[in-house]
Amino acid sequence: MRNRAALSMYNQFALWLLGVMFALGVYAIFASSAMTGQALGTMLVMCIGLSFARLLFWLWTRALWQKFLAVSSWLCIVFVVSVSVSEIWNVPIWFALQKNNMEKAVSCAVVFVALVCDCMVLLRLPLQKFLHRSIRALAAGLAILGATTFMVAVLSPSFQRLWDEIWNVIPWQLGAIAALIALSSQVASAIFAAMEKEKSVQLAETFSERMKVSMTCPRCGDLIQSLLGHSACPQCKLSIHIECDEPRCECGYLLHKLNGVHCPECGKEVPERSRWKSAQPSTQSITAAS
Repeated sequence: MRNRAALSMYNQFALWLLGVMFALGVYAIFASSAMTGQALGTMLVMCIGLSFARLLFWLWTRALWQKFLAVSSWLCIVFVVSVSVSEIWNVPIWFALQKNNMEKAVSCAVVFVALVCDCMVLLRLPLQKFLHRSIRALAAGLAILGATTFMVAVLSPSFQRLWDEIWNVIPWQLGAIAALIALSSQVASAIFAAMEKEKSVQLAETFSERMKVSMTCPRCGDLIQSLLGHSACPQCKLSIHIECDEPRCECGYLLHKLNGVHCPECGKEVPERSRWKSAQPSTQSITAAS
């Protein structure tokens, strides 16, 4: 409830701020004033900042360490937006990129927000297989390593000299290969998640077509048979939604009315607790056992 309340307040604030920026832009356009570009630029920066801040709300509903990442990212977003707006309007009392190596801090803040968003998107991918999870972990690890190296190199002159020395020793081909692995693992994680989701939907649809539930209508009392999902009573038209959790193999194959003790999809033996009552060992299993 608290998360929903906070999200609702944020949405209201975002709409109010967007309305103010929109009104300012419309006024500048119709007034043909010199601040037209500044108003539109401010509106664009605000929209980008609000979008990234809204995207990171998912981390706020997770574990404590993820809340820390969300708060840190929000602070970085506020910092980058403030510097950008001050540059657009040329306000000297705010942070300016020309002061005190401010461009380094801005670059690190942008990279940090991008890193957190990237890892958050990877965490949201519902991957089940060990290989797919390993590729996702590789993608997140390379993203963290690359972002950390960039931020340390920007902020530390001594690290820059050390990095130049290392780069002269390590061939550039290794760096290019590491970048290709990072990019490929990022794209592959999204593809694997889409494949697993498509497979689970297909299995669920197949299960719904062959599974019927006999029940008494709560409204009219007639005995009806309904498929899984949405249906309605033929007599009183009561809307009914039925969900049923059936045991699945580790590979995702549905074990509904499976006669054997081995999964037809991956060949693994089905645990005793997940077997159908009529499941019998296959002929090959009996022959191997004898």
